Amino acid sequence: MSDPQRTLDYQPALDGVRAVAVTLVVLFHLGLPWMPAGYLGVSVFLTLSGYLITSLLLTEFGGNGAVSLTRFYARRARRLLPASLMVLLAIVVARWMGEFSLVPGLRADLLGALLQVYNWVQLAGTSSYGALFGQAPTFTSPLEHYWSLAIEEQFYLLWPITLVALCRWSKRRGSTVVRPVVALLVVFAVAAPLIGLIWGPDAAYWSTPARLPELFVGAAAAAWLRARPSLPAWCRWLAPVAIIAIVACSVGFPSSGGPAFSGWLAPFAVLSAALVVGLQVPGPCRRLLSVRPLVWLGKVSYGLYLVHWPVFVLLRQHGWDTTSWGGAVVALGITMVITAASFLLLERPVRSARWTSVRTARAAALATAVALIAVVSVPVQRGFLEADQATLDAASADTGVPTETLARVTTTTTLETTTTVSTVVSVATSMPTSTPTSTTTPTTVGEVVLPLPAAPNRPVRLLTVGDSTSFYVGQAMAKWVVANPQHATSDLLWCQGCGFILDGTIASFAGQPFVETSNRVIHKDVPEFIGRSHPDVVMLMTTVDDVADRIWSDTEGVLTPRDALFRVRMRAQYLELTQSLLRQGVATVVWVVPPVPHTRFQTADLGEADRYLIQHDVIREVVKEVAAGGAHVVACDVSGWFAQAGHDTDTTWRPDGTHMTEESAGWLVDRWLAPWLINTALGG
Repeated sequence: MSDPQRTLDYQPALDGVRAVAVTLVVLFHLGLPWMPAGYLGVSVFLTLSGYLITSLLLTEFGGNGAVSLTRFYARRARRLLPASLMVLLAIVVARWMGEFSLVPGLRADLLGALLQVYNWVQLAGTSSYGALFGQAPTFTSPLEHYWSLAIEEQFYLLWPITLVALCRWSKRRGSTVVRPVVALLVVFAVAAPLIGLIWGPDAAYWSTPARLPELFVGAAAAAWLRARPSLPAWCRWLAPVAIIAIVACSVGFPSSGGPAFSGWLAPFAVLSAALVVGLQVPGPCRRLLSVRPLVWLGKVSYGLYLVHWPVFVLLRQHGWDTTSWGGAVVALGITMVITAASFLLLERPVRSARWTSVRTARAAALATAVALIAVVSVPVQRGFLEADQATLDAASADTGVPTETLARVTTTTTLETTTTVSTVVSVATSMPTSTPTSTTTPTTVGEVVLPLPAAPNRPVRLLTVGDSTSFYVGQAMAKWVVANPQHATSDLLWCQGCGFILDGTIASFAGQPFVETSNRVIHKDVPEFIGRSHPDVVMLMTTVDDVADRIWSDTEGVLTPRDALFRVRMRAQYLELTQSLLRQGVATVVWVVPPVPHTRFQTADLGEADRYLIQHDVIREVVKEVAAGGAHVVACDVSGWFAQAGHDTDTTWRPDGTHMTEESAGWLVDRWLAPWLINTALGG
């Protein structure tokens, strides 16, 4: 029999556990494909924290019959606040220097991180639609890792009070605290999968109740160890088995599925607890995890965890590939230098300072207040798919004008060519080009830039209909119209994932709600708007949803755009939509041939370029067929314009590979699309 340590004397091997945990997380965040579930390192941290905090509190209660909560919270503040506030302030400074400018809701993220509720901010703001397009570095928050710190802080806030109450209750009953702690563990272990089942995988991963079982497993291990006089020698073999299993799970579990996203991490936490228990008995694993490099890495693991993610995000936003050897070495080198400096110059001095609890509270309050002022000063801008409603309203057509008073839109001015450049091919028209009205110099020699025709006899009424890619184009059109009210009005009807194939079941991703919304937009919103505002031009634009795998019947199974039946149905629905708009009195229907995405989609099939090229062919066929019957139906080859201008894979134009930014959409509209649409409406 071997007697384990019964005090909170320093155990180097536990720092070795921290080193293993943070290594798993860092390798995962580098994006290394062979470490798809390195996020399990966070679970190891949670269980170890539950063990250590509970051990500390039980030791103090056992010696004094009470716990000084003021001293406990003061120690936590000195341990956690310095590095956390340093990183937050560094991100604020970086934002003022122009970094992270496209991160949606950065101020909310900063506030959530500062107030230790970031996991709830993440849960409230998550978008399954936005997640479909992967994690584009430009849109990635440098604070995404603060969710786990928030859960730990919430645990630290409430657990001491709860545990002291349980200890006093157990003492009156003449029993140990093991049973009530295990009872809490069982309650939350049962609740976690129910949370995942009812509220979904995001709640299972980010919500505090769903992650408490991992902390309570550590707490239960601490209570159990304190109640036992000794451990058998064979317990030392728990450690190597557990650590091998932890690494195997980190390599074998999926990156976006599995127990972490269904509320079943309590069994995994048992592995972490087994590792901790096994390290209480001398053995080879304890010696291995006590080697100096691992111990040092464990000592700085908190700062390393805080620093690494913002560094990785910043490097990726500047084009570094952290999955390559060179990129990984640079990312890790910068991270370790900052981590070591933070530990030596900030964290260790503050942690070892002999401050009273009152002085610690004052310093913490002052530092937090300074950070809060800095966070509030961060510039605010609209996030992903967040509308500039004031501009959209200002650009909208006047719905009070009777149809009979709307003269046919005409002009007597001829569009002249002053500069010859190659043009983008369009099914119905190929426009000449000229010097633009703006004084900004085009960024690419190949861009087709069109002059703005003279103002027509009345503003052309434009309506853009489509998905989120049309949103940015439509919003840019609205901004252009506000500056050119004599030329056009602009309205926008869009929805996330709005496609023009209005039946079947999307099989590539959970897209059925998008099909339902698309039906509402096309069959209800568009006809109502046409009857109200009488647009001269309806521009149709969709990109992703109509190329996703679909199921129309069980006998056919899953079909892709490469299948003849899929193509036939796409063509039939595009044709019916076009003819329906013409029957409703729309003079000109414009089909946008959208640029092919270069996104790393969560579902890889959506990244196959030939799917979009098939869609392009169908659009052109429909336009050609309807235009041959005398209707004014035109294909607007935005894809060709992107390719000719060299923007088809330009991440400054489409940071996530699919959606334009406000700036790039504004450039497209001002330089080419708005003049093209006005001229098209005038019969050009």
